[in-house]
Amino acid sequence: ARLGTSYEVPIATRNSYVSARAEQDGLPNKPRPEDFQPIRVLGRGAYGKVLLVKEKTTNRLFAQKQLKKATMVVQKHTYEQTKNERAILESVRHPFIVKLYYALQDEAKLYLILEYAQGGELFTHLIQQRLFTESVASFYIAELVLALTHLHLNVGVVYRDLKPENCLLDRHGHLVLTDFGLSKIPEDGEQCGTILGTAEYIAPEVLLGEPYDSAVDWWSLGAVTFDLLTGSPPFTGNNYSKIIEKITKSKLVLPFHLSPYAKDFVTRLLRKDPRKRLGGCMPADLDKIKKHKFFRKVDFYALEHDYRSITPPIVPIITDPALAENFSDEFTSMPLISP
Repeated sequence: ARLGTSYEVPIATRNSYVSARAEQDGLPNKPRPEDFQPIRVLGRGAYGKVLLVKEKTTNRLFAQKQLKKATMVVQKHTYEQTKNERAILESVRHPFIVKLYYALQDEAKLYLILEYAQGGELFTHLIQQRLFTESVASFYIAELVLALTHLHLNVGVVYRDLKPENCLLDRHGHLVLTDFGLSKIPEDGEQCGTILGTAEYIAPEVLLGEPYDSAVDWWSLGAVTFDLLTGSPPFTGNNYSKIIEKITKSKLVLPFHLSPYAKDFVTRLLRKDPRKRLGGCMPADLDKIKKHKFFRKVDFYALEHDYRSITPPIVPIITDPALAENFSDEFTSMPLISP
């Protein structure tokens, strides 16, 4: 189904959303935004800041994202099957996708209270190491494959904006994909239809304004894989229009040091024609992806059924979770309240 037949599900536009997980964990069932004490800044985007916050009655740490208004774009059939905002949000649950505990609101903002991924951004670790070995990269790409597949096949969400900043690690070192199809709706007077942030991971059909479907996420996975293995995205430029021109027109150039398996995997994902792209024909392509030799050292069965038994290749060093040591100083040194 093309995104012309999609539905934007509003998140907590009338009532607060409390997840079943929050109820199971014994967390407050009627919290208010003021029940969460800000500690420090974890990140920043076009929407505003992501804060590390502490729930005052339990002292549990969460990440808090503030938005003016938010929706989740789901395929039309998903909405028609449930027609229930909470059911769709609950269906997002997956070990490698960030957990949404609450969606709260006041007169001015919507507050998403999310799982705090203590390991920080995967790409902060990439910058420290410059590039990953194939065994490290394939482990995290495998976890991303499982997260994307769940969103596409079980939830009906097309992610649309897979990029390095959205790949976090939990305290054990497993991947946590954030912003699971959440998007900000422009207020009156704001521009709509512009692509915020970097274009380097976005599929050519999106940049060209063509109709698109979940195949766009497999292009982005190819771009992220390339980045992990080489230390930079596959198509770069010193301005936005050059990047778009390269993504839509230039031939992919692969570094000589990549293995034949890595080259083949990335090439199949970065096909400009979505009909020929690996992942563009689901669920049939899922088996091809899992059996690809790029993942020859990955146990997909264990990742799907008992991932906690696997020690990830990167185990974050955490002395005090409240210090957010694995997040960039660029963010953690920011004032909580902008001057």
